[in-house]
Amino acid sequence: MSPFGPFHELVGPLYTRIQDGTYTLGFHMQHKHRNLGDMMHGGMVCMVVDTVLTWAASKVRNGDGMALTTSLSVDLMGQVREGDWVEARVNFMRPGRRIVFAECYLWVNDKAVARGNAQFQVVGAKGTAAG
Repeated sequence: MSPFGPFHELVGPLYTRIQDGTYTLGFHMQHKHRNLGDMMHGGMVCMVVDTVLTWAASKVRNGDGMALTTSLSVDLMGQVREGDWVEARVNFMRPGRRIVFAECYLWVNDKAVARGNAQFQVVGAKGTAAG
């Protein structure tokens, strides 16, 4: 995945795949992603959720406007250790003209380790006040 900006350059590399309508972002959990408890930092989990859902929202809308995060909720359900392969898979995407709703889960092997929900405002799309 090309970085969305300087912040993503710090946490990458991140890899993306679209297969059978499923949007997936994956990466290896590295030392730089961990907290003092030797597991992935909650801030990294939030960044992954926001990134995969923003990326998927832009793909679903075919580049029609920019999706800006207006709400983000993350539930931490398990631990991720250094070296684990993490996949964030988008479960649900409801793209509207002005608002996009989305949900994803983060997986390590076959175990869900986090769940995220987000809402995005579409700015600059054709047929909206800004576009």
